[in-house]
Amino acid sequence: MSCIFGGGLAGPAATKYAKSLEKGAEAIDSSVFDRERQRQEAMNQALVSQEGNENVMAIWRELGETMTNTSRKRINKNLEVAYSRLLELDQRFRKVNLSDRSKWSNQTLNFARELGNMLVLARVITMGAHARNESRGAHYKPDFPERDDANWLKTTRAKWVNGDIQLNYESVDISQITPRPRRMTRRNDDATNLTEDSWLKNRSS
Repeated sequence: MSCIFGGGLAGPAATKYAKSLEKGAEAIDSSVFDRERQRQEAMNQALVSQEGNENVMAIWRELGETMTNTSRKRINKNLEVAYSRLLELDQRFRKVNLSDRSKWSNQTLNFARELGNMLVLARVITMGAHARNESRGAHYKPDFPERDDANWLKTTRAKWVNGDIQLNYESVDISQITPRPRRMTRRNDDATNLTEDSWLKNRSS
């Protein structure tokens, strides 16, 4: 639902923005696109020509296990261990050896490129979760079970700066709706009303 709602807003907004521009892509010097094409081709060639001993599927599987083990209950010390593990996986990724070295319709290369993106995104998620000391929605920290609007009513953003990840934050516009705990009803004899936080605790027990 979130994807559908976000797409429903982002699509028309992107179209409106594009139509409002004084100049389009055709006005940009072709050298800009040529440089990017060359950069992408160099990245592909670097992966295809690597003579390492690591398997992309093995790294992908370990990445999934690492993120799954820390996503349900987010405990800071576990997140720190996970982040160290992600750095190790990133180093191993630099030593992958692709089974397919062809330059045409190379699905192994496509998968490797996406795995590289997954490793960066996993680090962003883990860094953001470690910094956010509260429980909100699916982000549940047993050591910080309450929602903290005073400090964390903001959106986490990440930027790639000088070859590394930098977190910053953006304020949430609450002018239209005042934040309040979500109420969820569990059907039983007492028809107990649960707050968002207590529901998360019950779900994780």
